[in-house]
Amino acid sequence: MKINIEIEDNIVKPSIKSEMLDTETKKALKSMEKGQSFTVKTAGQVQHIQMYGRSVGKRFSSRKIYTGDRKDKNFHFRVWLEGDREPKTRKPDYAKNQPKTFGSLSKQASQSDGEGSATERSKVPNEILTLIELKEENRMIVDDLNKIKKILRQELGYSDFSLEKTDFTEDES
Repeated sequence: MKINIEIEDNIVKPSIKSEMLDTETKKALKSMEKGQSFTVKTAGQVQHIQMYGRSVGKRFSSRKIYTGDRKDKNFHFRVWLEGDREPKTRKPDYAKNQPKTFGSLSKQASQSDGEGSATERSKVPNEILTLIELKEENRMIVDDLNKIKKILRQELGYSDFSLEKTDFTEDES
C-alpha cells in the first residue's frame, strides 16, 4: 500500500510535558514544614508530588484514605512531608562513576601480578597447542572422508562403507 504524505513548514511541536504542578503549588510544596499534610484525588497526582519532592529535596509519603461505606470509589490520598533529603539531579556525575581500571584501556598504570607482559604470562604450553592442531587435522580428515563418501553415493551409487580391513598378500597381486 502506498503512503501519500504532505510536507508542511512552520508547525509548532506541542509540548508533551503536562504541568500538573503549577508555580503556586510548587511554591506551597517548598514552604511546607515537616508533619504538614494535604489531600489529592488520584495516585498520579501523588506520584507527581513525590517526584517533584525528590528534585527539590523534600520527602513525601502518602496513604489511601477511605470515606463512606463503599471502599471501591470513596477514597482520596493524604500526602505528608516527612522531611528533607538530598535533591536528586537528572544529570549523573560521570566522573564519580568512572571505574578505577578497565583492562588495558585504563589511564592509570595497573599493578602487574608477575614478570613480563600479560600475554607472556598467559602463554599456552606447546603441548596443548600441538594437541589442538592434531585435533583440527583429524576433524579436517573426517570432513574429507565424508565428502568422498557423498561423491561415491551420488556418482557411483556405492553404499557399502564398512571399514573392514583387507590385507593384500603377495599371492593376490
